[in-house]
Amino acid sequence: MAAVDASPHRRPRQSPELLVPDRIVPRLSVRPAGRPRRMARGAVRGPVAAALGLTCAAALLATGSVASAATTSKVWSAKVTYGTYDHTIDGDTVAIRVDGDPSSLTPPHIRNTGIQTMEIGSCHADEATAAMDRMVAGRRVRLTTNSTTASSLGRPVRHIDVSTSTGWLDTQLAQLRAGHALPIILANDDTRWKAYFTAAEQAARAGKNLWDTDYCRSGPAQSTPLKVWVNWDANGDDGGNVNGEWVRVLNSGTTTLSVAGWQMRTGGQDWFTFPSTAVVPAGGLLTLHVGKGTATTTSFYWGGTAPKFPNASIAANRHGSGAYLFDRDGDLRAWSMYPCMSACTSPLAGKVRINAAPDAPGVDADNLNGEYISLRSAGTYSVDVSYQTLSNNGYTWEIPRGTVIRPGEVYTLRVGKGTNSRLTNYWGSTKPILSNTGSFVELRTAEAVRIACKAWGTGRC
Repeated sequence: MAAVDASPHRRPRQSPELLVPDRIVPRLSVRPAGRPRRMARGAVRGPVAAALGLTCAAALLATGSVASAATTSKVWSAKVTYGTYDHTIDGDTVAIRVDGDPSSLTPPHIRNTGIQTMEIGSCHADEATAAMDRMVAGRRVRLTTNSTTASSLGRPVRHIDVSTSTGWLDTQLAQLRAGHALPIILANDDTRWKAYFTAAEQAARAGKNLWDTDYCRSGPAQSTPLKVWVNWDANGDDGGNVNGEWVRVLNSGTTTLSVAGWQMRTGGQDWFTFPSTAVVPAGGLLTLHVGKGTATTTSFYWGGTAPKFPNASIAANRHGSGAYLFDRDGDLRAWSMYPCMSACTSPLAGKVRINAAPDAPGVDADNLNGEYISLRSAGTYSVDVSYQTLSNNGYTWEIPRGTVIRPGEVYTLRVGKGTNSRLTNYWGSTKPILSNTGSFVELRTAEAVRIACKAWGTGRC
């Protein structure tokens, strides 16, 4: 796996992904044993239930009763508190009667940290709520946090663990293992992020629940092979290159795919809805940039003014994030989570050799193209390195589509400017990148799986 080196260009760890208000509704009636009814995005439980839910939500938000109960709750005063289940709000929020809490007449709504389940009324919401209810109903709970002020919309954000005959059960981890939730870092509480991202990746690989690509309804274009990945480390200073962070969607099929009405999100509730003109060409790409710009049919802009995706490092214990593409039925059709935490391999591992020339002839600043990174096949076979990432010290380069290195050929990425060709690309920098005294260059996947690495001087792979 990749060990991302520290860099003056690397911004500090990101604050949590954008959140918007969860709807506050009365306790849901949990369905009997057996597979819960599937619901499409935007579906309601019937006019009476929908009206009741919206009316109660409006009343609660207007009066501030939920926020008031949470704000005065004893749960705010300690990093570890205990209590008793009162009722389930949804798949990631539970009302808890906290021991010795004078606000227990209106139990605070506790927001599970580390997970994001689907919104009430959408596909997968019933299943996640039922699963949470089965775990916590009638049980003693332990609430933990690394920050007593951690909150979301007036709700304390906590790990909710329930007492069982064999010890404490991590309800967040259980939801992720069952495929009912996306992983998310809330209120900067990343104490369990490695276990949570690992569980999510394993559930995704098994196609459980949320990760079943036709769970809600088959289609549209169900057989179209799609792949999503994130460029989470923009080239150079991330804060000064917001559009250098992006999400790509690759259509490996033979037919252009309309994604009108489809949505991209991170683990937060920061949906981007693709317009009616949006398509992923057959064999081609759609790109969603984090910042602002003018859209085309295959290039779109999230509208952000700051970086969205945190720069990850397993070695440095820096969490990552993910990007998730949902179709109009609410099915999660393609996704990417990084850094890879489970079954982290690449078919290119051991098949590519990497080298670097950090000290250009003469003065480095006057000979930028004398600095370069080179790749070649490690054997008597061709290697396709399309869409793989070359990185050094906060600078990144995605190798273009169609870059196949045949035996005996050399692919070269030069630091300066020039006209790209099949085997020679130009980083476009106006100053030297590769340190003469020591560093390392890395070829990796978008999920931070290391393919090859070359260090020199004081650098270490």
